[in-house]
Amino acid sequence: MLKKLLSITVFFYLALISHQTTACADHLYLNPDDYGVVKRTALRWVGLVAPEPIFKLKHPSVAKAIPGETSEITIEYERPWLSRNVHMELKSTSGIKLMDKSIALNDFDGTVKIRYLLEKPGYNSITIHLNGEHKGQGVANSRVIYIQAKKISTETKKSQVSGR
Repeated sequence: MLKKLLSITVFFYLALISHQTTACADHLYLNPDDYGVVKRTALRWVGLVAPEPIFKLKHPSVAKAIPGETSEITIEYERPWLSRNVHMELKSTSGIKLMDKSIALNDFDGTVKIRYLLEKPGYNSITIHLNGEHKGQGVANSRVIYIQAKKISTETKKSQVSGR
């Protein structure tokens, strides 16, 4: 009874006082690093903190590329000791051509370079599906990297043209 009363009290405290609980659906989970020990513990009890990911990825959310030239994105990864058969499957929108469709992650931590060719500018993205096993259970994670076309300045274009 006491645990139920405490969780209801914490929920109303967060709902009425904390302005961050009114976030949009994509940002519903709060960052526990922004709070102290007591509030962080209360957030975990109520369930407003997302669970820690098993396979950790660190990458830019937006990358810029020149259309028609090969580019690459560096991704740092970590995976736990009890994981195996971990690999990345890459998919992209129609404006991007990927050089590799699947990458195996054999080491427990490291970096991977994703090479791609931006064929046409627009709303392009690369979706990363991370699949593997951890403690005998299948684990899947998904991430998106958005690709923007770099604008080439007119001064660069003029300097490349030779005189007649």
